[in-house]
Formats: sequence, C-alpha cells, structure tokens
Amino acid sequence: MTESIAKSAIKLKLRGAADEFAELALPPITAMLLWNAMYFLALGVSFPYFPLVLEEGGLTPSQIGLSFTLSNIMSGIFSYYMGRLSDRVGRLKTLISMTLLATASYMLLSMVRDPISTIVMFTLLMMGGGAANTAFTAYSLDVLEHGGHSRGGGFGKIRIGGSIGWVPGTFLGGALVSALGFRAVFLVSSVIVCLSVLTCYGLRESRRARINRGAVNSSLSLLRGAPGVLLLISTLSFVVLSSNMSFLSLHMINTLNTTPLAVSTAFAIMGLSEIPAMIYLGRLSDRVGRRPILLLCLAGFPLRQAITGLSGDTLVVILAQVLNGLTYGGLFVVSIAYASEIVPENMRGAYMGLYGATFSMGGVIGGYLWGSLAEATSYAIMFQYSALVSLAPLALAFLTLRIRRLETCPPLSEP
Repeated sequence: MTESIAKSAIKLKLRGAADEFAELALPPITAMLLWNAMYFLALGVSFPYFPLVLEEGGLTPSQIGLSFTLSNIMSGIFSYYMGRLSDRVGRLKTLISMTLLATASYMLLSMVRDPISTIVMFTLLMMGGGAANTAFTAYSLDVLEHGGHSRGGGFGKIRIGGSIGWVPGTFLGGALVSALGFRAVFLVSSVIVCLSVLTCYGLRESRRARINRGAVNSSLSLLRGAPGVLLLISTLSFVVLSSNMSFLSLHMINTLNTTPLAVSTAFAIMGLSEIPAMIYLGRLSDRVGRRPILLLCLAGFPLRQAITGLSGDTLVVILAQVLNGLTYGGLFVVSIAYASEIVPENMRGAYMGLYGATFSMGGVIGGYLWGSLAEATSYAIMFQYSALVSLAPLALAFLTLRIRRLETCPPLSEP
C-alpha cells in the first residue's frame, strides 16, 4: 500500500514537472521566428566573407565556384534524407540535432587555416544548416496548418525572422572582419547558432503530425505534375541567385574597388528588402493565388542582374539589391506556401528536402558556371549573362500560369 502511494506521488511530481516545463516553452510560431532570426544572424555575420577567405588562400574564381559546388551537392543530398527522416521521427529532433552540427562546423571553421580544411568545414556547415532549415520549414508549416493560420501570410511572418537576423548580422560581420579578421566571424557565429537551440525548449509536435508520418511515398512521385514544375522553376531561379550569393562581394571589391563595409551594406539591403516582401506578398498570394505572385517575383531577376552587371556605380549596385525582396523573399515564401498545398503532410519533410536540394543544385550549377565565366571574362559580364539566364524560369512560369489544370492540381495521393 505504501509502495503504491509512493509511486502515485512520483507520477504526480513528474506530471507537475512536465506541466511546468511546458509552461516555459515559447509559442511554436514565436519559437520558430526566433530560431530563424538567430540562425540567419549567424549566417549574415559569416557568409558574405567565405569567398574572400578562399580567395585569400590562393583559390581562383573557378576553384571558389567548385568549392561551393561540392558543398551544395552534399547539402542537397543530406537535406533530402534528413527531411525524409523528419517525416518518420519528428521535425524537432531533426532540427535540434542539425543545429548542433552547424554549431560544431562554425567552431571548427574558426580554427582551421588551410583552404582544403576550410572547404571541408564549410561543407559540413552547409549540410547541417540545410537540413536544419528543411526541418524548420516543415515544422513551421505543420504548426500553421494545425493552428488554422494562412500559409502565405503565416509563413511570411515566421520567415521574416531570417531577414531580421540577417541585417544586423551583415553589419556585425563587417565590423568583426575590420577589427579581428575573417576567422573571427565563424567563432561568433558558432555561439549564436548554439544559443538558437534554446528556442526549441519545451516545444512539442502535434499528435496528428506524428501519426500521419507513418507512410512516405517514393521521391519520384514528388517530381511529377505541379510539385515537379515548382522544383524546376526553383532550380533555375537559384542558379541565377547563386551568382549574387557567391560572387557579388568579389564583384564589388575587385571590379568596383569598394570596401568591406559597402559589401555589408549591400547584403544588409538584401535582408531589409525581404521583410515587407515576405509579409505582404505572402498575404497577397493568399488572396489572388500563388502562381501570379510567383510570376511577379521572377520578373525581378532580369532587372536586378542587369543593373548589377552594367552599372559601375557602387551605390546603384547596392540599391539594386532591393529587388532581392522579389527574387528571394517573395519567391521563397510564396513557393513554400504553394508547395504545402500540393504535397500531403506525411511527405512534407521529404519535399522540403527536395526544395532545399533545388537551392543546392542551383548553387552547384551556378557556382561553377558563374565562376568559370567570371574567370574567362569579368564579374560584370558574368552578371549580364545571368540576367539572360534568368529569363528561363520567368518564361516557364508564364507558360505554366496559363495551364489552369496545374493551378487546381490535387495533392499527391497517399499510399
């Protein structure tokens, strides 16, 4: 009798502790916004200067592009399989473990000095970060769906955390580089990413989400119809976007003879422009449909790339990065919202992994393509060619916009 009472008392204490633990947890939407803000704060601090670190180590533009190619291949493959894993074991476990992998990679990047080790550590960073973002996106969409929130405006509100973090991160990175050198940014980033794990404290996944992840379709079923078309458009878009992410800093410093502070300003403008675009274009897509807004976002690519390649004025090039609100901010939020509507929940992690792989594939193709082109010609001419290439996803989106059956394509059937 006494033993039974003792067991009951222990159970009550454990239940009370669990309730207190749950009370300390942030609301899921707030938690994801903060995680995203901290992750992109770290990325803003470090990412703009990675090409410069490689160049300082003696790599040519094509070799820098090749290093981005390697990291993107590994990141794409890894993100897809971690996305599938999150469909089975849960989003939060995947998110936390991959965030810790990114933390360790940042820490190691602050220690290594030779180019090969830097490339290896950066590849691990891209793998961990890519998989973490796959789990973050899938979990955010689960939360929005189960909470009855709109997916366009709702995901836009969550995703602006990345832009809010990116802006101060770019300025902090510029200050750190000027004061302490390139390697200091990786040490600071490792601390920030490690702290982001705390935002997941006490979060839970809905019971419905865990049950529905029991069966997962073949990846080939995600490449047909509207989901496949969206992946193709995204891949072509990210090929173009990779020219900015990989070589804008080198173009500004080597062609325009500007300063690291100007580079930081350009990347900060990118982040600032995303904030209103993610919110308002996401909301607008809830009202008028996803595909017209996707077309609008894609139309910003040729203009942005042409200005960047043709203008010799640093200020004009910096201001042209405002169009990143369309070419990345709006494009990303609206395409993710559209994907959540055409892919069932138990395949969401896998599809988000494939979507992340399109970003990686764009980097693979674009990294070496633009690096080789810049080495053969110049950074300015490279950006002019990227403006021409950007017409391809725009044309594809325009043609598919007129096929109404794709607009109303039903979700993929579950097995």
